[in-house]
Amino acid sequence: MLSPPPMGFELLIVLSLTIAATMMVIVVSLGIVIHKVVNTNLVRRRQRLYSAYSDIMAGLLLQELPALLPNARTSALFDQYELMIKSIKEQLVRMTPARRKHEREALRLALIDFAKDVSGEISDRLVYFFYSFGFVDEQIILLSNRHWWIRAQAARDAGLLKARRVITSLTAALEDEHPDVRIQAMESLARLVGVESLRTILRVSRNLSQWTSIELSTIVMEYNEAAVPFLVEGLESKDQSVLLFCIEMLAEIGFVTAVEPLRHLASEYPNVVVRAKAIEALGRLGDERAEVMLTSFIDNPFPNIRLKSIEALGRIGAPKAVPKLLKRLRQGELSEKIIAARAIASSGSVGMKALRSVSVSRDALNISVAEQVLEEFTVAQERT
Repeated sequence: MLSPPPMGFELLIVLSLTIAATMMVIVVSLGIVIHKVVNTNLVRRRQRLYSAYSDIMAGLLLQELPALLPNARTSALFDQYELMIKSIKEQLVRMTPARRKHEREALRLALIDFAKDVSGEISDRLVYFFYSFGFVDEQIILLSNRHWWIRAQAARDAGLLKARRVITSLTAALEDEHPDVRIQAMESLARLVGVESLRTILRVSRNLSQWTSIELSTIVMEYNEAAVPFLVEGLESKDQSVLLFCIEMLAEIGFVTAVEPLRHLASEYPNVVVRAKAIEALGRLGDERAEVMLTSFIDNPFPNIRLKSIEALGRIGAPKAVPKLLKRLRQGELSEKIIAARAIASSGSVGMKALRSVSVSRDALNISVAEQVLEEFTVAQERT
């Protein structure tokens, strides 16, 4: 029978493991410190390069150029631009590939930052620099990178380059699998093309998420009424998310040219959700041309259509709809009774008189609803 190992041997094993663990901790700690030092040095080097190129390019962008002769070729101005950056390009060629990569990145970032704030001839000069250094073609390649965050950054930077060569690639990016890439592509196309970019964006886009819709609405609202024709075109989209987005934006902008196409959607579109959204938009537009159609929807079998129509009539103010609204007040569910009562009160003196007649009827619930709405409107009138 084997005897157990001596106690001294067990202690030696424990001590060895302790020393090994301690050494491992020391090595890992040293590795972390070294990594931080290396990263700090890299950041500082990149910052120095960025600052240096920012100073150089600021001088070139502000440099006065000699006037061209009246009969000068169109390319003469580009020749002047090329001469300005000739020495920088020659220096880059003489560098090792690794150093050239870092230098070009610092130069690219400096130029992109300038692009945010310049216009006119300086902007044209900057765009030429982007082309000449090859940054435009590089951005197009990056838009096909396998990593979505690189594609998103490339889509953003492509718009800042202000180079129209990237428009085709940005249009393709509107169908990217990642929403951040699609959003950046939309913003860049709007920056490059202007309000007409909305035609392409709304035609190509599919399955707009809530976040994408919010970002796109910011772009649309910058153009305001100029965006209306393209939003009206978007009402023909086969994608329901795009269609609903266009309806919402037309209601938000409040342009009356949208009334007729919205009326067509409200009466003819096969999807109840879209019809209800179009009805809501008509109410927000407040145009009386929709009154007859909305009144005809008060008895619609679909609750959503019926309720949105009643709410819309309340926004418009429709005395002729009061008889039908009274019917819904008497027969509808509680929520529908309240909405109908408010729509009746919004129709003016005719509606207020009708509500008072309900308040003295025999139905306790209808009396309660009528009295509540009468009080609401009385308080609102006193405040105004």
